[in-house]
Amino acid sequence: MATLLICENLGKTFGVRTLFRGVSLSIDERDCVGMIGPNGSGKSTLLKILAGLEEPDPPPAGEAAGITTRRNLRAAYVAQQDAFDPARSLLSVVAEAMADHVHDEHDREERARLALARVGLDDPAAAVGSLSGGWRKRLAITRELAREPDLLLMDEPTNHLDLAGIEWLEDVLEAQPIATVVVTHDRLFLERAVTRIIELSSAYPKGTFAV
Repeated sequence: MATLLICENLGKTFGVRTLFRGVSLSIDERDCVGMIGPNGSGKSTLLKILAGLEEPDPPPAGEAAGITTRRNLRAAYVAQQDAFDPARSLLSVVAEAMADHVHDEHDREERARLALARVGLDDPAAAVGSLSGGWRKRLAITRELAREPDLLLMDEPTNHLDLAGIEWLEDVLEAQPIATVVVTHDRLFLERAVTRIIELSSAYPKGTFAV
């Protein structure tokens, strides 16, 4: 399989506290990677770096470091907590995510309606604020999938999801022909959904241990 992303010698420090250093990893097409580690090890921060939302530290003098991606790689990111405007409609949230690759407004809205219907959100005009935490999480995942990413990065996606929601997410990951990196503490979800596990911890000489 083709490689989508390669990280080399990444590190991140906040003030005097080093979260991680020397981290190297690669993500291939159709990988479904579970990222685990102790609280405070920097899992969420590393995920944001992979998503391009945060910068790693500059490498020590004389050392190479950085992230190399496949040309035109499209990545999508699902945060632990969404930042949706509660007054926005479900339709507008999902349709907006398609703006870069679906240029016709009517087409975007039709695709958004279909995406919402597939997840069980049957009223596209409903306001985000009317949803429970679990349905907001489904909306957040649906919005990022609407971007048609090559790589989907999710931070604790099973938070707020009930059993039916977790089973839905497992089915989504199995059906999508994309690579996924998931930060989670949900051991059962890891066992059922991922193809390999990377543990992030300063206890390891190179910062990670792959299973």
